[in-house]
Amino acid sequence: MAEGLFQEVKKLLEIIEQYKKDIETLGSKKEGFKSVNTHIELAIKESEEATKKLIDNIMDISSDLKELLSLISQIEDEELKNKITTRLEKILSQLTNSLTLLEFQDIVSQRLIKISNFISDVEKEILKILLLFGISEEKSENKKEELREKLEELEWKKEVSQEDVDDILKQFGM
Repeated sequence: MAEGLFQEVKKLLEIIEQYKKDIETLGSKKEGFKSVNTHIELAIKESEEATKKLIDNIMDISSDLKELLSLISQIEDEELKNKITTRLEKILSQLTNSLTLLEFQDIVSQRLIKISNFISDVEKEILKILLLFGISEEKSENKKEELREKLEELEWKKEVSQEDVDDILKQFGM
């Protein structure tokens, strides 16, 4: 009976050791979360900046169009005046519609912020698990360093394709 119990305890210890090894791999994935968050925050910032510039441009053009519409009264040819007025009003309407369509950026930013917060929460939970199992971050330092180098390489590239990001995340089991 003691021999059976001993075997069961031995199997349990082996399972625990394997589980610890599996958890150690989580430590290397932590860097990936940081990089993903960095890219999400950058996307939000760039999107907001581009949207602000577009809105400023639309507002400036709209103002110019309104001024031109007021100057049309100086034209004596009624047919020409009507044609110009119709075209300018159409352009003004299209710009107003474009301005309305830019509201999507706020929705996209809110979604990206929720994703970023979720990733941060998952990262914190992984850290808690690592600490709970007494796994130090030094044990997975080689994998973390390798992942960090690849992520830095991506950050230096001007254009990063989704395929590049997917390949690196797959390589590190994410």
